[in-house]
Order: sequence, then structure tokens, then C-alpha cells
Amino acid sequence: MKQSNLTDIYCIERLIKHRQSMMNVYTHFNITSVDALKCNDIAQLAISQAITNVYELCKKIRIETINKMPLLKSINLKVSRNISSHDYDRLDFAVTYKQTKLLLNPEIYNELEATIHGLKLSEGNNH
Repeated sequence: MKQSNLTDIYCIERLIKHRQSMMNVYTHFNITSVDALKCNDIAQLAISQAITNVYELCKKIRIETINKMPLLKSINLKVSRNISSHDYDRLDFAVTYKQTKLLLNPEIYNELEATIHGLKLSEGNNH
């Protein structure tokens, strides 16, 4: 089954949801530094799971759509996702913190929203 704009839209909408969940974790646990993340096991688990979810969603998005999101594409989540999924005790929370701060950048949100908007316009033109 060929992926469509609708699949990409769904995945990007879920990315936005996971991004919001990360923001909620940082706010709820008052995570303002790498050290604060390193000291909070619950926040670590939540953020690690969110990164895994974001990475898995990105894999489902067509490459031509990912290429329209250079900021998101520039965040290399694969290593953190693989380590958090397969060798959690080796996860470097300094890297995790940096990646999540990049994901929480408002420019990423704007990029995601603009991509959804463009896909919806394109989908509407196909009917």
C-alpha cells in the first residue's frame, strides 16, 4: 500500500503530540538542565519513550515529506532511539537533553505545522 499525504499528516500530527508531551515532562519535573534530567528517573523514561515514538513516526513519513522539514531531519534521533530501546543503561542523557531541546524549538513546531498545511492543500487539490 502506497503511503499518502494523509499518512504523513497523521504521523506529523502525532509528532506534535509527542513534542507537547516532552514539553509537559520538562515543565512538570522542572527539567531545566542536563543535570536535572540525569537526576530524575521518571523524566528520563518519559523522554526516552517520546524520542522512540518520534523516531518511529518519522520512519513512516515519506522521504519527500521529511525532506520538506530540514530542521526535524537534522536531529539525529536514531542513535538515541536505538540505545533507549535496546541498551537503556548506556543512554547519554546529555545527548538526549540536547535532542529534546532541539525538538522543543518553536521553529520545529512551525515547520511541522507548515508541512501539514502544505500536505492538506496538496491533498485537497488531488480530488
